Amino acid sequence: MEGDALAIRPGNGIEATMGDVTCRFDPRRITVEGLNCISHAHSDHLPRGFEGDSVIASRITLRCASERLGRKLKEGSSPNVKMLEAGHIRGSRMFLLDGGTKVLYTGDMCPEDRFGMRGARPVKSDVLIIESTYGSRGWDFPPREEIGAVIKDWVEDSIHQGFSVALMTYPLGKSQLLLDFLGGLEPYLVDNVLCSTQWVEEEGGERFNYREVPEGAIKSPSLYICSTGARKGEVLQRLQKGKLRTAYISGWALRKGFFKYMRVDEGFPLSDHAGHDELLDFVKGCDPKVVYTNHGFDEDLASEITRDLGIEAMPLKALRKGKGKGSQRKLAEF
Repeated sequence: MEGDALAIRPGNGIEATMGDVTCRFDPRRITVEGLNCISHAHSDHLPRGFEGDSVIASRITLRCASERLGRKLKEGSSPNVKMLEAGHIRGSRMFLLDGGTKVLYTGDMCPEDRFGMRGARPVKSDVLIIESTYGSRGWDFPPREEIGAVIKDWVEDSIHQGFSVALMTYPLGKSQLLLDFLGGLEPYLVDNVLCSTQWVEEEGGERFNYREVPEGAIKSPSLYICSTGARKGEVLQRLQKGKLRTAYISGWALRKGFFKYMRVDEGFPLSDHAGHDELLDFVKGCDPKVVYTNHGFDEDLASEITRDLGIEAMPLKALRKGKGKGSQRKLAEF
């Protein structure tokens, strides 16, 4: 493909075209033509339209996406696309498109190994499309296993004081991470946290320690893992009549007053995304010629990469607005 044009553009997801190969990362519509790659099964990365059903993704993502969408997706593959561990949630993957030029799409990712889960590793690439959720200075997280220990201490202290505890977080991903270090407390999984965990178990071969919420009342103080949507559900409504403490688990808990805004008793900044410094270190490790930042603090991160690392960088959205150097480059440039 030497001399062919490489085109990167936001459109149906993020589209990368080299020669006769078009790859769509986290597309909004599954097409028949080209390659469709889904990084993980969080709702903001899932398609909403379907012309076909063939997808390059992990088994966990295929199962969870199929369940959430109510539509069976089929496993696809390509010799031009390699899946790599993204470290974001169970089943999350980065994609390396190699058609003479190497394009790495991270999707959401986390480079830190934690609780037995492997983090993302930098890969030498010519073009890097990297998430920038926490891409601004000040968004750096303490070691995640240390945060986990703080969460566990708080939960145990609350239960010993006679309180039940409800930890609110994402049903897919963070809930399973909590089970990695809170399974010894035999938490009850509420509603969609339970089914999401069972999908991960069935496709990933893991087994977590938890309990299903029974029909009757639970008299002893216990731990519950649930989504924010469960706040108005029957289980939490029943618990709120007794002694209950609540906490929200999210990287955004670094914000001052976060737990008050979320109307919970506590907030813990356990994130499944890379922090600011982790993003910069990842870019250095990939040593790309060009970086496109996506989501969150995309402008801040792109400016810092250009200024401090000397690497050409721009927010991906600049391509949609027609700014920057443009989306089409010759492979020979790399």
